[in-house]
Amino acid sequence: MTGAVPAPAVHPIGTPLGLSPTAGTLGVAAWLRDRGIYPPAGRRWTIQIALEPHDRPASFTFAPTKFHITINPDSWGFMFVHGDRTSTIHVTNIATARDRDEHRLLAMAPPLRRIGSLVRDLEARYRFFFPRHHAAVRSDIPSSEPMLRAWISSF
Repeated sequence: MTGAVPAPAVHPIGTPLGLSPTAGTLGVAAWLRDRGIYPPAGRRWTIQIALEPHDRPASFTFAPTKFHITINPDSWGFMFVHGDRTSTIHVTNIATARDRDEHRLLAMAPPLRRIGSLVRDLEARYRFFFPRHHAAVRSDIPSSEPMLRAWISSF
């Protein structure tokens, strides 16, 4: 056909246009699809989750023990703080330690969809529990909090 305009290429699992299919992007796209979360097209967004081993709501401020997850369109990562040691792992193309990995978690870093297994491993290793119902959740994606809380409760 003459004059036909080709349709824009779309990644098979919904990688946002303009982002290359790295491990972080593909992992986030699959994770979003599995949760039924649909970010607004063409806009940056962030999801943050905080867990603390206390019987009160978690926060994003300092705590002597905490587990934070951050998810963006093109990457995700987690930070674990316990005592005077910190591990910060970031996944863009491959999992890398950002700043420090004093708990040696880089080798244990699971795919995003299985981050709950790491949370359970840390609870067993350090003998505490992160009450899932007290998780702090921040999301720029409208109406995503119920799906995020359901995911957190499955850890």
